Amino acid sequence: MRTKKTTLRILAFILLLTSYFLLPTLSCSEVLDRIAAIVNNEVILQSEYEEALQAARKTEGNVSNDDVLEEMINRILLLEQARRLKLGTSADSGADADDEALVKEYVDRRIRALIHIPIEEIEAYYLKNRDRFGGKDFYEVEDEIENYFIEKGLEEKLLEHIKELRKKAYIRIQLDSG
Repeated sequence: MRTKKTTLRILAFILLLTSYFLLPTLSCSEVLDRIAAIVNNEVILQSEYEEALQAARKTEGNVSNDDVLEEMINRILLLEQARRLKLGTSADSGADADDEALVKEYVDRRIRALIHIPIEEIEAYYLKNRDRFGGKDFYEVEDEIENYFIEKGLEEKLLEHIKELRKKAYIRIQLDSG
């Protein structure tokens, strides 16, 4: 009976000694990057967010942190839709287009293509703003006016579309407040 107790004590001591040496190696893990946000199955890392924030501040100056994150989220949502529709893949090369081109193609096909500006609206704008066109004939500036209205309509439709995508998406923001 003594030998059994002694054996158990030795085993317990060895286990305790082993765990003592293993604990420091297990607890020395290092956080390489944090998650800033999760959008459906995509992750925005803190480092990606900070990089985008710095880039935005260089080009736009005074831009809010929230605006940058919201833009990143919107871009992911549009990119997911473009990939879902298998846009940007060439049958010849089999290569995927870069993300910016993919988003642009998606917006052009799914939103811009649905915007129609009646000729009467273009003419009415020309007549009201004739002095802006420096005496040019209507047919010389018709495309310019139409593009102006399309861009204006695109902005509104894109905001509506993103709003709908956001309603259906899982979005979790996990930014540190400090």
